[in-house]
Amino acid sequence: MPPAPRKKATTRTRKTTAAAVAAPAGRFPSGEQLRVLEDEWGLRPAVDPEALALRLDRHLATVPAPPAAVRVAGADGAPTVPVAEVRRWLVQLTSSLSRVRVDHRRLDQAAKDRFNKALKDAHADHSYQPFAAIHADMGHMMHSMMGPIGTRRFLPWHRLYTLRCEDLLRRKQPGLTIPYWDFATDHHRPDWVWQPPGVQRGVPGAAGDHLPTQAVIDGLQHRRTYTGFTSHLETDAHNNVHNWCNGTISDPMTATQDPIFWLLHANVDRVWDHWQLTHSGRPSLAGTDAVLDPWQPTTAAQVDDITPLGYSYG
Repeated sequence: MPPAPRKKATTRTRKTTAAAVAAPAGRFPSGEQLRVLEDEWGLRPAVDPEALALRLDRHLATVPAPPAAVRVAGADGAPTVPVAEVRRWLVQLTSSLSRVRVDHRRLDQAAKDRFNKALKDAHADHSYQPFAAIHADMGHMMHSMMGPIGTRRFLPWHRLYTLRCEDLLRRKQPGLTIPYWDFATDHHRPDWVWQPPGVQRGVPGAAGDHLPTQAVIDGLQHRRTYTGFTSHLETDAHNNVHNWCNGTISDPMTATQDPIFWLLHANVDRVWDHWQLTHSGRPSLAGTDAVLDPWQPTTAAQVDDITPLGYSYG
């Protein structure tokens, strides 16, 4: 009897995924396999911060009588900054440029799938739920409804909260960043974001609320004081977006159960970061009011600049 004909290999069996190549079972990956994994996860930084710092050192070594400090401005009498501080800041800056949050509209389907997989994995191992529940404790004094202290804590508290969420998701998908929803120019709720069981998403705007326009955001950028800026950003933009979404995200006690919350707040943080580039105002907080619980002992002053925090917006 002639041997049975061999079955033709299908595309599915012949195709080897990047993940399979990069992470062979029971073996450490080779250099080539690791590079495949780095590309898939977006781990290769565009700029090497240590190399940049070394280049700065090398350049300063060629300068006759290398300066101990760098003048901030050219005019005589302008303040100077120690070279060591400039070097440290350059390292921080280049590191932040390798962890970039982008407009969600720029994500391809693979990037959206990675983001949703991270959310699903965090739900599956029950690390997401208790983290989301932090926002239900209004004792953290992070909204204006709690009074003047809440107004001043609103932006730094949510900056740190969003960063901690990003860290959580990066443990599921290395290299991931939370995309932002530019709600002033994008009047479509990002419903591609995974909707966990029990999360409600009604018809946007059905409750009568509206999204802020770009003119509203531009007006915020002209607010001269921090308190004036943050109070109007919260009430004239942030609150309206939550309510316009019309669902679980509209209730402060349940808002974080809907992961769209993080895209909304990444954009709030981006708007604040843009304002900070041209304004020096900071929240006036002292003592325990300055401590961003439940992440003690981190204070509002320690999250005032996103560059040392290691991320940026693109």
